[in-house]
Amino acid sequence: MSEELKFSLERQEILVSIEGGGEVKTYTLKEADGNAAIQYRNRIMEAIRPSAEGQPTAYKGFAEVEPMLVSLCLFNGDGQTVPLSTIKSWPSRIQKALFNKIKAISDLDESGESETVKNEQSDTMGG
Repeated sequence: MSEELKFSLERQEILVSIEGGGEVKTYTLKEADGNAAIQYRNRIMEAIRPSAEGQPTAYKGFAEVEPMLVSLCLFNGDGQTVPLSTIKSWPSRIQKALFNKIKAISDLDESGESETVKNEQSDTMGG
């Protein structure tokens, strides 16, 4: 029996309301597209400085990874991405919640991918 993979190109979307200054603004949080995922992973790799042994020893600009991904995946009512400067002005708890939701709906949880790869390698190596 052959395996079949089926996909939809429709990105998952979640409505987001943020209250502040006496008004409520509505946004749309969208699943990361390929470009956003690439930028996210590249930013992580650029931020990590390995030691001679290959272990991470320093992180430069790592703190910008979360708001950067949010700014690539959060859209205002006009369908435009929300600027990074706006995202960075919001409380950390909001940024973190949006970042975690994007990672979940976009399958960008790197630790989960590592486990999947380990399991697949184990299966193909007979262990």
